[in-house]
Amino acid sequence: MAAKYGTLDGLRGIAAIAVLLYHLESPLHVAAEAGYLAVDLFFLMSGFVVAGAYEARLLAGWSVGAFMRVRLRRLWPLYAAGLALGIACFELIRVIRPDLGVVFPAMPVAVVALLSLFFLPQLQPYGGPAFPFNAASWSLSVEIFGNLLYAVFARHLRNRLLVVSVAFGFAGLVLCIVQAGGLDVGVGKIGGGYLRFLFSFPLGVLLHRLHAIGRLPIPRVPPALPLLLAVAICAGVFGHGGVTDLVAVSLGFPAILVMSLSHSSSPRLARWFGWAGAVSYALYVLHPPLIELAVALFGPHPGAFAALILDGAIIAFAALAERYFDRPLQRYLRSVDIAPPAPRLAERARGTEEI
Repeated sequence: MAAKYGTLDGLRGIAAIAVLLYHLESPLHVAAEAGYLAVDLFFLMSGFVVAGAYEARLLAGWSVGAFMRVRLRRLWPLYAAGLALGIACFELIRVIRPDLGVVFPAMPVAVVALLSLFFLPQLQPYGGPAFPFNAASWSLSVEIFGNLLYAVFARHLRNRLLVVSVAFGFAGLVLCIVQAGGLDVGVGKIGGGYLRFLFSFPLGVLLHRLHAIGRLPIPRVPPALPLLLAVAICAGVFGHGGVTDLVAVSLGFPAILVMSLSHSSSPRLARWFGWAGAVSYALYVLHPPLIELAVALFGPHPGAFAALILDGAIIAFAALAERYFDRPLQRYLRSVDIAPPAPRLAERARGTEEI
């Protein structure tokens, strides 16, 4: 997928940086005032890429368990590393900055850590965020359970049913906007994260199916246009919150994804895009605890230069984690995988009939 649609890798890099800039209150925040919408772009691209990589095998008889082993193998190591980093930063902040009065909710730390390890939110009656050690965890929880449901029902997901799912998801986005004023919501408030996934992931699957059968019109646009549009939306150039969020997620991001399919990247750009795509997940899942620690040490509102140094250091840390932790670990896990081989790909996957 990355080799054929390298622009998607570039989009992943832009989305991860947008979330990073959004989470750090600094003069650079203006470049990502709507950075929270990058999560919806991630969900959309995930639907497209996961369907492209695995749907034919699922339809040909690949088991749900084998699919989930592959997804967990890909997502869990860095997710667990982000959780461990979050716990370490949390404890460090309590030791070196007792004046901040950082107190964990009534639920024991070990219990919450165990829940988080299995992508489960802490029980809300105890107060505090659903995933207190790492703000990125909620979207990974939504992703992994959404992937499970997709795998379970993949053989029954005709295109018309996907359209119905997208329609329900759109209604969910409207509910989020009515209740919360925008789409900057996770799993702890009206289940907004699940509603955001319910729209974007099935839409990504549907766009892949239409593209696979040649029914998705691909406009010929300059290669940089979808990247620039993604930057503009995440920067809040067109505004953010309310109906603006709805338009960005329901029209802007799908258009950006479709435009990204119109060109193959040059070899040089493909290398950069490939690197950005590879580092994006590590950056996304590791940056929140580091920002929390930096804010505790240096204050909540760093200047532009300090923020630039901090953001650069976090990106470098993520790149190192991807290169020296995740990449070799992924190779090792693939080498010892004892899952049964995937069935031969069907010539024509069921469930991709025309609408």
